Amino acid sequence: MTSEECCIEIEVPKPIVKRPRILKFKGVDTGVRIGRGFSIGEIKAVGIDVTLAKQLNIPVDTRRKSVHEENVENLRKFLTQVDEVIKARKTKPARNVSQASTQGA
Repeated sequence: MTSEECCIEIEVPKPIVKRPRILKFKGVDTGVRIGRGFSIGEIKAVGIDVTLAKQLNIPVDTRRKSVHEENVENLRKFLTQVDEVIKARKTKPARNVSQASTQGA
């Protein structure tokens, strides 16, 4: 078994957060940026707990309170990819049946 076969890499999505409004620009929305981690509310909206998220290497920012729908959708897509990989690993490969053993009987 080579090292390529044993490891499957799935990229963890980056959390998107809003930039703070700056009074210098009269409170104009300054856009979004990549955040430190997903909020606890976003993780619970997907249906997992914080310990499982940390085991899956999902970054968690406990200081954030906001829940962005884009982050929730990205986490759902990530979890479906992880589920597919786990289910594919659990299935057993088909056995090779030789032609001689079926004809001899």
